Amino acid sequence: MAFISVADFGKFTGIVTEKTDMVELCLGSATEIVESYLGYGLALAKYATTRNGNGTHELQLKARPIKTLLRVTIGGAIIPAGNFETSNEFLVYKNGIFPAGNRNIQAVYWAGFTPPGDVDIGDGDGILDGGNAGTEVAAVDLDGGGATLGKSDAALPVVIKNTILRIAALLHTESQNNIGVTSKSFADSGSRTFVSFTNFKKYLSPISGHKLIRI
Repeated sequence: MAFISVADFGKFTGIVTEKTDMVELCLGSATEIVESYLGYGLALAKYATTRNGNGTHELQLKARPIKTLLRVTIGGAIIPAGNFETSNEFLVYKNGIFPAGNRNIQAVYWAGFTPPGDVDIGDGDGILDGGNAGTEVAAVDLDGGGATLGKSDAALPVVIKNTILRIAALLHTESQNNIGVTSKSFADSGSRTFVSFTNFKKYLSPISGHKLIRI
């Protein structure tokens, strides 16, 4: 289910159109632009992430916010989930460290935001999403001593939603043969100047605090 509907787009832009396919395309493209900038998918998904131990009490995972930690193994040994805390995309070992090693840490977890009307994060599907579209790995034993909830809200932050809407609105201006046009004359309403943009940096900057931290 999408985070933002055609109706949301209409309320934001004041544009009422029967060409819903075009609006949906713009919303989908804007969502992909935002996800590429942030470094992770927005939709709540199940991940199985393998990392090298770094000798510290903190390890970066692949997506944020971490909603539910299901299982952690260190060197193949299951560590009860209650031994860990989560913060954004980081897994914190409360009373220990992640020993240095080659791909010796695995975490299975739910991360992301819940689209409206989609709140089920049960693991009855038996499939773990490896974090890439079309990538699945076999289900594993999730008995890690009890799942632990992360600190994040499952709802998509308003600032991210607004950014998707803003970019979608810009993309929509390129429809109707307006690609590359900076100005256009209309017989009944004079002329219009179109926004010229080659990237969305200034539109993405308000959500910079939600990006994956680059280590």
